[in-house]
Amino acid sequence: MNRLDTVKAGILNLKHAKVVAIFSITFSLIYHISMLFLFLRLNVRPLFYFNIFSVALFGILQIIVFRKKTFVIPFAFAYVEVVIHQILADYFLGGDASFHFFIMLMGILPFITFDRHFALAAFYSIISTIGFIFLETIRHYFTPRYEISERVLFVLKVLNVSFSCSVICLAVFIFAYIVWHTEQNLQFQVEEKTREIQKKNEKLVSLQNQIINSLASLVENRDGDTGSHILRTSAYVEIIARKAYENGLWRGIIDEQYIELIKSAAPMHDIGKIVVPDSILKKPGKLTDEEFDQMKLHTTEGRRIIEEIVGIAENKNYVKIASEIATSHHERWDGRGYPYQHAAEEIPLSARIMAVADVFDALVSTRCYKKPMDKEDAFRII
Repeated sequence: MNRLDTVKAGILNLKHAKVVAIFSITFSLIYHISMLFLFLRLNVRPLFYFNIFSVALFGILQIIVFRKKTFVIPFAFAYVEVVIHQILADYFLGGDASFHFFIMLMGILPFITFDRHFALAAFYSIISTIGFIFLETIRHYFTPRYEISERVLFVLKVLNVSFSCSVICLAVFIFAYIVWHTEQNLQFQVEEKTREIQKKNEKLVSLQNQIINSLASLVENRDGDTGSHILRTSAYVEIIARKAYENGLWRGIIDEQYIELIKSAAPMHDIGKIVVPDSILKKPGKLTDEEFDQMKLHTTEGRRIIEEIVGIAENKNYVKIASEIATSHHERWDGRGYPYQHAAEEIPLSARIMAVADVFDALVSTRCYKKPMDKEDAFRII
């Protein structure tokens, strides 16, 4: 939701807007009760009777706001009462005794208390501004019907200004507190949602890894292995990458995240073998040139499978490393590997690490076409 949508929806939510509405009506009730006694003391009967009506009106509005979920309809009655009250004050006491700023205050209130009624709030604001300017312009043309002393006029103005300032100060305080409380609540909700999303992502990653490992194990089982090859090579890859990191090698590439990614991607290095026939995978003797060419396809097929199956993952670095490993783990430093005969640093670092781990495990493990080699001979060959 953008800022304009937030304004149109109401600055405060329904619960907080109701608090402000109740607060406004309560103060209006107190104000009209005080005016009731003042006009009784001044013997201004018309305004005294009107304030009796006002007290009753705001009492009823208070009950309605407590029980209802909207302030739109009660506000209309309150707004009309304020406007009539100011006009009557102008008529009976003269323009100097009225306080037209109350109309401006009523024009601001809908922006805070109306929920999803932006157009109506804007209407009240425009009407209030026009009414305030108009009454202030013609205030000196009103001749008072009741004579009041300068002292009483001063007290009346002090009451009006004091009430307005109190309302504004308390409203700002309440508004600031509600905004702060709302932000705290939103922050808490965001943190909760973030934790939920992280848990879901962790579950998805775990499920994805389990599927990948199961698929990789299936491929290894077709190759005559028990599936432990992918566990060993993953461990070797982690050891090599971590030792390189500890010795300060490839600092711009290897870090803790890289180590975790290459360890997770290692089981997919031979996933392309799923397209190679069993007759070639399980052949105990040397492969013919045609068979070897078909075996080589497992590198590019592995990349294709990874990009199609794992390519939708959010972690693009993981997809990149897994694709590099599957494609280039049979390349050689001297350029005599496959599928692209890349040499030296043309070969991605992840594929070079995987190649060492894969060759080491192949040399020291029993295969259908060879016996295991001791570690010293394996190191020498590598």
